[in-house]
Amino acid sequence: MKSKVQFLSKVQGILFALISSGTFGLIPLFTLPLRQEEGMNELSIVFHRYVLSAGFIAILCLVDRKSLSISFQSFIRLFFISIFYAATAVGLVYSYNYIPSGIVTTIHFLYPVVVVFLMAFFYKEAASKRLLLIAFLAIIGVGFLASSGGGGSQYLQGIEFQFIVLGLLIALATAFTYGFYIVGLNFRGIRELDSKVVTFYVLVFGALFYALFAQLTSGLQWVPSAKAWLNLGLLALFPTVISLITLMLAVRKVGSTITSILGAAEPIVAVLCGVLVFDEAFTMGSFIGLGLVVAAVTLVMLDAAKKKQKQKGIS
Repeated sequence: MKSKVQFLSKVQGILFALISSGTFGLIPLFTLPLRQEEGMNELSIVFHRYVLSAGFIAILCLVDRKSLSISFQSFIRLFFISIFYAATAVGLVYSYNYIPSGIVTTIHFLYPVVVVFLMAFFYKEAASKRLLLIAFLAIIGVGFLASSGGGGSQYLQGIEFQFIVLGLLIALATAFTYGFYIVGLNFRGIRELDSKVVTFYVLVFGALFYALFAQLTSGLQWVPSAKAWLNLGLLALFPTVISLITLMLAVRKVGSTITSILGAAEPIVAVLCGVLVFDEAFTMGSFIGLGLVVAAVTLVMLDAAKKKQKQKGIS
């Protein structure tokens, strides 16, 4: 009976991880109209997205009668991991200025490997060779998906070598910042909190971080139209509130390592959005990448089923 409960919990965790990465992949669907049609800059979009998302979470907590009060220890630790989460988004935005987005995406998706080693270092979790192999399979798949998006090399024209190196280093840094965020969800004082409470503070701290950063750089823009508010609302609800809450639930049920590997579902959704909504090409590279990522996700699910069978045999 206990093994059955554990297996169902793992299945739930895998589903939560896929929902999290899948909804996160919807970001281009709502962001591109804001950039291209409304002329909003990246920091303004992210700031309004986080403020609206925090408002949604506050309403959910009010309906559930969930208190947002936390201990000082939890406050400090949430502030700490929120910096890593916010830094990831800023790093991705700025790396696009120096190197093609496909290369950025591929380098960023080294974070499952970072998570494996961080979990081994902080929590003495065994670095499974099988999970490492699955992680690399997912990364290769993401590489194919990213490189098939087109528009690659022309972005490098006129950019000096040192700036290309800078872009590569920033992209690599995002793999570590996001890896630290996912591992940080396991910290004592955070893992005991309700997922909505954790998400609320991550969003509030993130909004403050982006507001400060925007004031020091490009400044914040007002939302220009009702259509922009609609896109921001959908951006806040699906790729932010739902994605962050299910990410937290996935980490609690299957751990940081498996959750990070299943994050490879994100570019699949992003590619499908590009093909179905923005008339982008679906190339052979897209097909190969899709197949590799699906294979990686399937292997994770089979691994959970295999452990279930072993537990049955022991009991």
